[in-house]
Amino acid sequence: MSNIRVTYSGLLAFVVGLSGIITGIIFTIIVTRELTPNELGLWTLIGSLVSYVVIVEPIISFWTTRQIARGEQVAKTSVATSSLLSVGAIAVYGSIAVYISSTLNVDFFPVILAAFLVPLMFLTNTLNSIALSHKPQAISYGMIVFEVAKLPLGFLLVYSIQFGLVGAIIATIIASLARTIFLILFIRETLVEFIKINVIKYWLRLSWLPIYANASGFVFTLDVLIFSLLTNSLVGLAFWGVGSAIANIVAHSGKISQALYPKILATGKKEIVKENLKRLLFFAIPLFAASIIFAKPALHVLNPLYIEGVFIVYFLSIRAFMYIIRNVAHGILASYENVDIDKEVSIKKVVKSKLFFLPTLDYLLTGSYVGILALFLIFTQTTEMEDVDLVTYWSLILVIVTTPFMIYGILLLRKNHQISLPYDAILKYGIIALLSSIITYFIIENYLIYYESIFDFLPHLIPFIILAGAIYFVVSYAFDKSTREFFKLIFTEIKPK
Repeated sequence: MSNIRVTYSGLLAFVVGLSGIITGIIFTIIVTRELTPNELGLWTLIGSLVSYVVIVEPIISFWTTRQIARGEQVAKTSVATSSLLSVGAIAVYGSIAVYISSTLNVDFFPVILAAFLVPLMFLTNTLNSIALSHKPQAISYGMIVFEVAKLPLGFLLVYSIQFGLVGAIIATIIASLARTIFLILFIRETLVEFIKINVIKYWLRLSWLPIYANASGFVFTLDVLIFSLLTNSLVGLAFWGVGSAIANIVAHSGKISQALYPKILATGKKEIVKENLKRLLFFAIPLFAASIIFAKPALHVLNPLYIEGVFIVYFLSIRAFMYIIRNVAHGILASYENVDIDKEVSIKKVVKSKLFFLPTLDYLLTGSYVGILALFLIFTQTTEMEDVDLVTYWSLILVIVTTPFMIYGILLLRKNHQISLPYDAILKYGIIALLSSIITYFIIENYLIYYESIFDFLPHLIPFIILAGAIYFVVSYAFDKSTREFFKLIFTEIKPK
C-alpha cells in the first residue's frame, strides 16, 4: 500500500478534524447547556464505560492495519471476527451498567441504552483499521458523516424535544450507525476474499499482544470511574468532560500524522517522517496556544457554570500536546518493527520487540497515573475541597506523570532510528504562536464582552479567533520559507491523482 499519500491524507484528516471541532463544539454546547451537571457527568462516565468493553477489539484492528499495509487480504475476516466479539462485549457492558447504576444510584435506562454503541464501536474501529492501511481518507469522510448526522439529531432530541441525556445518547447511536454504514460502503472493494480461518487462528495465537498493548488504555480510562466512586460526584466529571472537550482541539493536530504509520510499514522511508513532524508541529503549536488563550471564552460558550475550570483546560491542553508528540514517536517506533512478518514467530521474539516494549511503557505511565490519582483522592476525602479544585489537581497529576514518558519516547526515537524532533521548527512556530497569543490576549482582555446569551457572545468571539489564526499564518508565510513551500504543496496535494 505504498501509494498512500501521507500529506494528502493527513491534511484531509486535519481539515475534517477542524470541521469536526466546529460541529462537535456545537453539539457539546447543546449538551452542556441543556443537561444538568449530574447528567453531564453521567454522560462522561458512560463514554468511559463503553471504552472499557471495547478493549478486546484491537485483537482484530492491531493486526489488520499491519497485514493489509503489507499486501495481505484480511478485511472480510476482520469484519466478521469483530462482529462476533462485539456480542460478548455487549453482555459484559450490561453487567457493568447494572453495577454502576446501583452503586452511584443513577438512572439505569440511559446507561443501558448506550449498550447499542458497543457493537458500533467495534465495527467502526475495525473498519477504520482497514481504511487506514488502504484508503486513510475514508476515516476522515466517516467522521464527516458522523458529525453531520449527530448535530441535527442532537438539536432535535436534546434541545427541541428536551429528551436530555437519553436524546444525546440516541443521537450518538444513530450518527455512529450512519458512519459504520458509510465505512462499509467505502471499503467494500476490500471485502472480497473468503473468511480465512488460518488468519483468525494467527490472531488468536497472538491475541495476548494487542490486548496487552491496548489494555493500558483501559487502565487509563479507569480515572473517570475511580473519581466517581471515590468522590461520589458527577459534577466533578462534568468539569472534566468540559475541559477535555476544549483540550481535544489540540489533539486534532495529530491527524496530520494519520497515514504515517501504514506508509512506514509499506516503505520504511525516513524522509517522510522528518517532513511529517514539521507539518504536525506547524498545526499543533498554534492549536495549543489557542486552547490556552481562549480557555475562558470557550468555557463561557459551553456553559458559564464551568468557567471556574480554566486551569483544568490549561493542564489538559498541555497534556494533549505532549500526548501527540509521544504518540507519534511510539507509532514510528512500532511501524519500523517487523518481527510480525514471520507468521510463525515465537512468543520470545515478540516479547523482545518494540511491539511489546512500547505497551509496557504505557503500563508504567497509566499505572503511575491511576495509582497517584487514587491515593490523592483517598487522602483528600476528609477535606472540604470543591469539585473544581479536585479536578484541577487531577489534571495536574496527569501532566506531571506524562512529561517524563514523552521525553523518553523522543529519546528512544533518536536512539533507535536517528530521528529527532525538528527543534528549529518548534522554535520558529513557538515564537510566532507566542506573538499571536500575546496580541490576541490583550485585545480579548480589553474588548471581549461576556454576553450571557450564546447567540450574542459567539458572533462577538469569532473575530478574535480569526485574528489569532490570521496573525499566525500570515507571519509564518511571510518569514518562513518552509511554510510557503508547504502551502504550495497543499494546493498540489488536494488535486486528485
